[in-house]
Amino acid sequence: MTARILVVDDIPANVKLLEARLLAEYFDVLTAENGYECLDIVSKASVDVILLDIMMPGMDGFEVCERLKSNPKTSHIPVVMVTALDQPADRVRGLRAGADDFLTKPVNDMQLMARVKSLVRLKMLSDELRLRAETARTIGMDPNAARDEEVASILLVDGRANSQERIARALKPVADVSAMNDPQAAIFEAAEGNYDLIIVNSNFEDYDPLRLCSQIRSLERSRFIPILLVIDAGGEAMVVRALELGVNDYILRPLDPNELVVRCLTQIRRKRFNDRLRDSVNHTIEMAVTDGLTGLNNRRYLDKHLKLLFDRAEARGRPRARPACRRRRFPHQAG
Repeated sequence: MTARILVVDDIPANVKLLEARLLAEYFDVLTAENGYECLDIVSKASVDVILLDIMMPGMDGFEVCERLKSNPKTSHIPVVMVTALDQPADRVRGLRAGADDFLTKPVNDMQLMARVKSLVRLKMLSDELRLRAETARTIGMDPNAARDEEVASILLVDGRANSQERIARALKPVADVSAMNDPQAAIFEAAEGNYDLIIVNSNFEDYDPLRLCSQIRSLERSRFIPILLVIDAGGEAMVVRALELGVNDYILRPLDPNELVVRCLTQIRRKRFNDRLRDSVNHTIEMAVTDGLTGLNNRRYLDKHLKLLFDRAEARGRPRARPACRRRRFPHQAG
């Protein structure tokens, strides 16, 4: 996997350390010494992920992140805050500023690479959808149209009743939470329900939570639902495996209610944005094979579909007939 990573830190030694680690994994690396230089670089060059220090003179990382996320041209770039601050209040502030994740100094190599690769994959998917949705904008559709006022729906898979109650209570002001303690039943529920987020708590005594995450990802109807994994502190190995399997985010126990809410809202907003892009792409494709006046399939669709039918009939040795029809030109704006 190759991508361009921007490292922002006012301490040269920190920059060199992260740069060396990323170059060893064949990433293209850009560096900036402060927030102003960071904003200048992203305005001129394409960047896939930003590793952003918080404590910097002039403009701190929180302000840089807010500016990045408020600019439509850079709001889609994932931002990972790299900091010595490890208090829940600092993480909540960063997440509210738009950060996608945190890495605590000294940075663990395994977590660094797992998080960067995971965010690169997500950005590539988002970039592809954004590119395809450009056509929709030219015909008057806006994939950024706000629908975030809808109440979110969250599926919580948790093996303990008291834990279910605490998480559901914390999320009650922002979402409708459906709680389940049976992982196998939760797989079917995830596929059949219309959820904005799935929270998987790793507190099962006789079931591998990563197996559940993997099965949710393998199903077509739940493939694009973000997954938030709840794990114990010190579970770095599980975090790495989870991100490789497609888990979108994780949070450590003991849970901070504010951090939980902000992380959930971040994943929900991202899913709804990608859903709108995906819908606009599908609608654009549908319009390409639909007559604007009648709403029926057009000549392009007919030609392609007839060829498929004739090829199938020929392969099965069945008789074929080509229909004949009279074409009329309708003088209408839809063409």
